[in-house]
Order: sequence, then C-alpha cells, then structure tokens
Amino acid sequence: MKKLITIAIACMLVHTAVDAQTRFGINAGAAFSNYTITGDNAPDQGSGFKSRTGFTAGVMADVPISNYLSFQPAANFVQKGFKETETDNGTTLTASLNVDHLEVPLNFVLNTSGSRNGLFIGAGPAVSYALSGQWKITDGTNSISEKVKFGSTEDDDLKRLDLEANFIAGFRFSQGLTISANYNLGLSNLTPVSADGSMKSHYFGIKAGFLFGGTGKK
Repeated sequence: MKKLITIAIACMLVHTAVDAQTRFGINAGAAFSNYTITGDNAPDQGSGFKSRTGFTAGVMADVPISNYLSFQPAANFVQKGFKETETDNGTTLTASLNVDHLEVPLNFVLNTSGSRNGLFIGAGPAVSYALSGQWKITDGTNSISEKVKFGSTEDDDLKRLDLEANFIAGFRFSQGLTISANYNLGLSNLTPVSADGSMKSHYFGIKAGFLFGGTGKK
C-alpha cells in the first residue's frame, strides 16, 4: 500500500512539473557593490567608500505557481567589494576589496501582465558564500596585494556566509529574452569578531538573460 502511495505521489509531482512548464535560463551583467561598516573599521574622517563594479552571471529556473506568480531559484557568480581612498601628507592611498561569491537567491516573482512575458517584480531570501578574495593597496606607483582570510577569529578578515534579502524587477519578452535589475541587501555581520563593529554588504545589479523552452505564453 505504501509503495502504491509513493508511486502515486511521484506521478503527481512529475505531472505537476510538466504541466507547470518550468523553464530554465541564463543571465549575465554587472554588479555595483559596496559595504556598510561601523565600529573600529569604519572609514576615517576625510575618507570614504566607493562602490566596486564587478561581473555577475548565473543560471535560473522559472516555475509557474499560478497565472501571475512564479518561483525563481537561481545560482549566481557575483563579484563584490569596495574602494577606500585616503590622503595623508600629500600621498593618496587607495585600498580595495574584491570578493568572489556564489549566491543562491530564491525569488517569488509577480508577473503583472498575467502571463510569462511582460513586466515582473519579485523578492525573496538569498544566501551567499565567499569563494575567494583579495585586498589591494596602491599609492599610484607601488601596490601590494594580499588574500582575504575567511573565518570567525581575530586573525581573519571576513566571514564567508552571508544571509541576504533580494529584490528584483524587469521585463520578460515572449521570445525568452529578459532584462532585469535587482537590489541585494546583506543581513549578516561579516566582521569575524562582532565586538569590532559591523560590516554588511549590498549591491545593485543589472542583467540580460534568456529563458529556454516555449514562447513564454500560458
């Protein structure tokens, strides 16, 4: 009896997946990132953080839940970081942080036209994992580089894992082409020792993509 129930549930899931017309896609674009830092590591007076422009690309699925709503999980490669410029005794130093991330957003998307093409807006949670990173300091003539140390001790620079909130909006064409923009807000304190202050990421992304399979109409 249990086997029959299991087989029946499996058949229903397969039928639902096929009937839902799940589509898969790719996308790529630019990410304009920065960090909000408070405490001991905050910028000194007279200096400030500038955003870093990085590359982002990934794969995604679009799973219709209803005529208006769909679920969009994705896996993205995102370059994040910032630049800090400080002038002291006539010498200008620029310090930059570059970190490569694997990011998994889980967006719920509202298709405002009531179909799979047209305007869409959405939001959802995301988790990001730092793959590698590098610090670079230059005075315009000489420069030094050092790898970012990830961990949760006083000897480390950043934590690897970041829990985030993601917001997205864009337009989906019937042929499968998509144009979108998203804002990603980091919720985790990335400072290894919280007593030293807080460091949180955020970035604005612009992407072009393509959804394969079907015409995009219900």
